[in-house]
Amino acid sequence: MRNASAALHWTLLVALLAFPVIASANTATDDQEPVSSPPSPTITTAAQTAAQNRTLTSRDVSEFRALHNPVISADGAWMAVEERPDRGDGNVRVWSTERDLTFSIERGQNPRISRDSRWVSALQKPLIEDSKTAKQTNKRAGQTLVLLDLQDGSRRTFDFVLSYDLTYSSTYLLYLQSPETKADEEGPSKDEATKPATKERKVGTLHQVPINPARLARTLRPYVPGKMYTKENVTQFATHETNDHFAYVFHDEETGGETLHIVKWGIRAWHKGDKIEGLCWAGGASGGDESITLGFLDSTETTGEDGKRRLNSALYMWQPPQSAAEQFTRVDTPQ
Repeated sequence: MRNASAALHWTLLVALLAFPVIASANTATDDQEPVSSPPSPTITTAAQTAAQNRTLTSRDVSEFRALHNPVISADGAWMAVEERPDRGDGNVRVWSTERDLTFSIERGQNPRISRDSRWVSALQKPLIEDSKTAKQTNKRAGQTLVLLDLQDGSRRTFDFVLSYDLTYSSTYLLYLQSPETKADEEGPSKDEATKPATKERKVGTLHQVPINPARLARTLRPYVPGKMYTKENVTQFATHETNDHFAYVFHDEETGGETLHIVKWGIRAWHKGDKIEGLCWAGGASGGDESITLGFLDSTETTGEDGKRRLNSALYMWQPPQSAAEQFTRVDTPQ
């Protein structure tokens, strides 16, 4: 009986609270706007109050995440993004826009999707625990590269990568790997560990890894499964966006000079210089190979009477089908 009486009293209370709103609405005229009613009282349970006032736990914080560096494939079939949680290691997530299919690259960052929409690549961070305890002196440079095949989900990894890229048709993976040093094997000497590091150009080994056997078969080039072609003492490389041209710079340790090599099936060109950098491709696609142009800088370093080092730079270009070194053209005004 008490429950029935309480329910009746509650119903009457709600009706009385609502009555002024109804009365005001009914007594309003065309020239007079209805009088707004006071807000109805909000009934909050003890459980709701506790939920609103509770402090965030470490579990709540760990579920927060920020998304960075989103990319989408050329055909719109795939998207990838870097996830960074508030705590712990992040990863790269890959979503299909056409199917219920996702992939993940643990501790990945800066994802890329190949131009043919088949491969996703990402550099992999070390574990947070490992990065806190690892020795920073004389540490071999580079990161681990993860290459994910979207056709079957298989993965390949490459260690100590300084930079990388895929050729236009994803025929090859090109990556520059940092060299092993004496310190890697024996540890640094006392003098090496205490002297300040000098700023030097990154020189490594260029790896040309075939990853598309079907494409190689169509070009009639010999393909050996798992075979990698390498070139040591390379400072940089660049791939073309619309074909399989690529160029790299070889550093001669004996003379200190450098040579630019341009590689294309059936075409090889080279230019000898002092300090070659700033490789940049243009042209191609609808314009054909004849419109392809490679631009770069060649600089000579000199030391003046005041002891300061200075660079004297020149801007060069190359276009196929030239292959001889003397057919490189200087396009700037000589300094």
